[in-house]
Amino acid sequence: MARGFAGWIVCAALVLPATPAYAGARTAAEPAAAPSPERAASAETDRMALTDFDTRQRLAAHYPNELYRLYGSAAAGQGRWSDAAAHFRHAARYADKYSQHRLSLIYWHGLGLPRDRALAYAWADLAAERLYPQFVLIREKMWQELEPAERERALREGVALFDQYADAAAKPRFERAVARARSRITGTRTGLSTGKLDVYASRDGEWGGSNAIDLSPMYADWRLDSKRYWAVEDVVWQSGGNVEVGPSQTLPASGRP
Repeated sequence: MARGFAGWIVCAALVLPATPAYAGARTAAEPAAAPSPERAASAETDRMALTDFDTRQRLAAHYPNELYRLYGSAAAGQGRWSDAAAHFRHAARYADKYSQHRLSLIYWHGLGLPRDRALAYAWADLAAERLYPQFVLIREKMWQELEPAERERALREGVALFDQYADAAAKPRFERAVARARSRITGTRTGLSTGKLDVYASRDGEWGGSNAIDLSPMYADWRLDSKRYWAVEDVVWQSGGNVEVGPSQTLPASGRP
């Protein structure tokens, strides 16, 4: 497995490396209080309104990496860590680096699963496969804290994980899932398209436009092209950002993100 370098961030929020919110105000003589394992392995996006969850679930319906990442985050937000781990592992099968990262933190802190620092490192190394800066930083801090015996076992565990979850195996799974989604897209025989696909949800027993969800971003061209999909993820993560399941933006006609 490839080995990289650098430091560490503690939170799983994965926006920009910054002073963790849990540090709080303190004097120079007061050390920062260590976050609880739950706090250290959580992300701000683990908690969302039901309407937001429903919208994101619909948009992610044909993307198992996004759908099970969403389920994992929701379970983590409710403190159901073993369920969260199962969902993140499912998303990880479809090359979802964020879910692989979340699994590394769950194993590192022993949330819902037995604590296993060697296995946590193996997942962190997998999450850092594309050298996204946030994941490389976390992987390297974990490596620094492992005992020699843990390092040896981490490398052994990593071989099996890479065989199943590395991009060479996981991206083709994703591509097959996207191909199935593309095959289910329907249209008129005359080619008529309104460019908008609305789904309505009921509220208080009534149906109305106030609860309409535009699902046309689900079928945006770039999301149905696996190469463009991964290019967008690379741009976002390499810039230190955060991939969210949400309304998509229209990309230039050239197809470049």
